Amino acid sequence: MSDIREIWLHAHRMLRSGRRIINENLKPLGLSSSEGNILLHLLTQGADLPQEQLVEQLDVSKPAISRVLVSLEEKGFITRHPDPHDRRAFTVRLTVRAQAAGPAIEQAYNRLYELALQGIPREELERVLPLLARVGENLARGGQSSEGGAA
Repeated sequence: MSDIREIWLHAHRMLRSGRRIINENLKPLGLSSSEGNILLHLLTQGADLPQEQLVEQLDVSKPAISRVLVSLEEKGFITRHPDPHDRRAFTVRLTVRAQAAGPAIEQAYNRLYELALQGIPREELERVLPLLARVGENLARGGQSSEGGAA
């Protein structure tokens, strides 16, 4: 009988394999999957983003985002500019180099999505998405009970 452990194992394998594939696809650009994730997000947002907003939207820790942004800045893909109202905060801006690499970055992720969906009918995907969304919501709540204070 199937249980949540199987979902967990499959999810872990999907993420690990996806990261490996993205790393391979982004290698010619000199990027890692972590860097690609941030660049793809910035490319699809179409605007400069506060670093704090990246932390929230990508659900990644501040130290992890900072490390990746330093690397992207050193590689010439982004610039960070101090917020005029809060000197501790930075706004992240894509460079011309990142804009030029944008189509290749998007293509790397699109290839991953196409590979993941091979042989899966749309109806089947639509049936499983609500389940995965609920599992994700349960975990995002961090184990907080969804039941009221029933005695």
